[in-house]
Amino acid sequence: MHLPLEGIAGTVSKIYHQILNVPYPLTEDEQLISSIKAAHSDWQRAEAMFHEVLDPDLIDYTIYDVMAAKTKYTYLLKLAKNKGLDW
Repeated sequence: MHLPLEGIAGTVSKIYHQILNVPYPLTEDEQLISSIKAAHSDWQRAEAMFHEVLDPDLIDYTIYDVMAAKTKYTYLLKLAKNKGLDW
């Protein structure tokens, strides 16, 4: 069996990451999808905090947090759509 040098290096790299329990580097598209999922979680967390807060001083903060999280999420979705990603 003959593997090209790139194939061998890729296999060794995967084994290295598995043995050391180090995350394998993600592609740019995988990183974007991961960022979208994290941004969605942040938005949900911010929404939940908004519904829980009772202190009037924190209401403004939670509104800002919700709007910022939503803006980031929609921005990342737009990036994914422009790249033609379907996840």
